[in-house]
This record gives sequence, structure tokens and C-alpha cells, in this order.
Amino acid sequence: MNISCSGEGKVLIIPQSGAAVLGGSWSSEKGCVKESLYLEWQEGKVRVLRPLKKEEKNWKSSQELFSWENYILMPGFIDTHVHLALDSVDFTSCLERWSDNLVMEIEIRKHLQQYLEYGIVAIRDGGDLPGYGWLAREHINEGQWCGPFVISVREAVAKKGMYGRFLGRGFLNLDQWLMEKEEFFRQGTDQLKVIVTGIISFKEYGKVGPVQWSEEELREIVDSAHELGKTVMAHASGEEGIRRAIGAGVDSIEHGYYITSEQLAQLKEKGIAWVPTVAPIGNILKYPSERYSSLEIENLNKILRGHLASICEAYELGVKLGIGTDAGAYLVPHGKSFWDELEWMREGGIPQEEILRMATRENAQLCGLTDFGKLEIGTPLMNLQLADFSGDWFQEEKDK
Repeated sequence: MNISCSGEGKVLIIPQSGAAVLGGSWSSEKGCVKESLYLEWQEGKVRVLRPLKKEEKNWKSSQELFSWENYILMPGFIDTHVHLALDSVDFTSCLERWSDNLVMEIEIRKHLQQYLEYGIVAIRDGGDLPGYGWLAREHINEGQWCGPFVISVREAVAKKGMYGRFLGRGFLNLDQWLMEKEEFFRQGTDQLKVIVTGIISFKEYGKVGPVQWSEEELREIVDSAHELGKTVMAHASGEEGIRRAIGAGVDSIEHGYYITSEQLAQLKEKGIAWVPTVAPIGNILKYPSERYSSLEIENLNKILRGHLASICEAYELGVKLGIGTDAGAYLVPHGKSFWDELEWMREGGIPQEEILRMATRENAQLCGLTDFGKLEIGTPLMNLQLADFSGDWFQEEKDK
């Protein structure tokens, strides 16, 4: 078995049963605790986690113990919005490689390794037409590939000929969806993803691609999933698209650019989560290139400021916030961009301790992962990570 060691950016191979000395721990309940801890696990699960006793100090030199004193043990991160089949570099050339299964499998296995190296132990894949995200899920579940736990929508539900053609087959209208929904679900899906709108324009501030479904049509699609016990994530931006998604009863709004204060209040009231995915716009500004015009950069700055303000407002209202990167999008690399997203959330004014809770416990709840996002007796070690105690995300707590 393995455990993610984000403190060194690698994956450690460990036995099914063993023991270690730790430098501390972090959990959503206790925060960051600086003290030497004794950890013991059996059959891959935490059996003992307690302060190291004085008489046990000499155990540190024992070859039977792993020496992890430079790390804290904490729940692994969860990225709630990724696209394993995209490479974050060139969308067009990436889609051209989709016809080469061998090349794609090599790339995706590299992406999966990167997630573990950055402390991310579970991901929610937002779909692709060939089903590569679902393929990764299957190979990991069968023990053939090493990687984080994958929740996959397999393919998204979009209107044929509109945005989302690379995410799913597309449906001409609601009647076609109703005719084919049984086959759609039978092929396998953990959650359902519906494309409500197109993407935002960088050239024209406030412009969003067309809304694809009426509120009544969306409600039919959402109900189809809820009847099977599956949650629904909605790709939606712009006031009208978000309004329809909320009215249809989706479980989460993905992206949500240009969301209004009134709509944030509705999310709170209805218990709908928001995954704001800041990195796709923020990282273009953080890692500048010659790709975009001065007008586009100006608009992106304006969009970013408004989005961060909405995130702060959502947090203060008590809206459920999920942390997802949209990894695979341009300049949003798999694994590494999760730390960008954490920084963007912090720039939005959310306290770092709360961000860590969102990245672990809250994301686990959003994804329905009962064994993730927590550190307690019985937690699988593969769902945890060894983080760097000296990193600035823990330094404030460490120095108390």
C-alpha cells in the first residue's frame, strides 16, 4: 500500500501494518497539533494515534518504526472538479490524442501520480466523451493503477451542438434524454453532471455562452439522477443559468461566475454547494503569457476581483463551498494547481484553517466520501497524507 507524502512530493510505499513517529497532526476538529506522536496501523487503517511517551523516545532509532518526525499526519486533500483527459497545455492537440488509447493512458497515469505527490487522495472527474476519467476510476478500483480515489460522472449531459461536445455525446432535446437516460445511467456514473451554460467570454465582460435548458427541462434531468440516488453537479455561469440551476434543484454549482448576492442567499437556504474554480482565470494572471490581449487581461482582472468578492460573501453567509480546480484547463495542471486554488481562496478572504477544512472534510462531504476528510481511529492510511510541518499553511498554528 502507499501513503501520499506531500512534504517531499512523492508517494511512500509502506506495509499493510506498521508504526511510525510523527512530528504532529492536523484535523478539522483540533487544528494543527505540534507534538511527537506514535502512530500504529493494521491492515491499512489507523489503530493507534497518541502522544509519544517519555520512555518511548529511544524508539525513534528503532528500525521497526518509520521516522516521520518532519511531517504532520492529516487528511488527504480532495479536488472536487478535474478533467483527467485534458493536459492544461493545449486543448486542441490534447483532443487529437484522444484517439490514441496508449498515449492517453500514459498521460493519465502521470496525472494520477501527480495528485498523490501533492497530497490529493481523491478527485471528482467532470467527464470526457471517450470516458478516460471513468477508465481511470475502474483501473484504480481494480488495483491496476496507482492514484487517488476517483469519482467520475463519465460523461456530461449537454445539448447537442452547444458547449460541452468534448464532455459527452449531447442530446437534441429533453425527449431524447428521456428516451436514452436508462442506457446513459446503465453505462455507469457516480454523479451526474449537466451543462447549463456555455463558458465565460474573456473578450466581453459579463458575457456567458447560451443557456442550454429551460428550468423545467433541467428539473427533469435532475430528478432522473435523484431518483437513482445520484447527486447533480451543474456547470453554470451567468445570472440566468445559475437561476435555472438553482430552481431545478441541483446539488452544486460549478464555476458560477457572475453569481449574485441573491443567488448566494438561495444556495445557503437550499443547501446547494458552490465550487467556484478560481484557478482557470486566476492562473492566467498569476502565470502571464503572450496568449491574451490587453483587453482580455483587463477583463480577467475584473472577473477575478468580482469572483473573489463573491467567494468571501458566500463564506460569510455560510454557503457550502467546495474546492475544485478544473484541472486540465489551460494553466491548471493536475495536482499542483490545487495549491493555487487554496491560495486563491485565501486571497478571497477565507481564513486558512477554514480553507484546510474545506479541502478535506467539506470536500469529502460534498463528494459523499465517508472515509475521507478525517483523521481518527479506523481511517485508511491511504486517505491521509504526510504534510510539511514547516510550510506556511501550518506555520501560524505551529508557532502558537
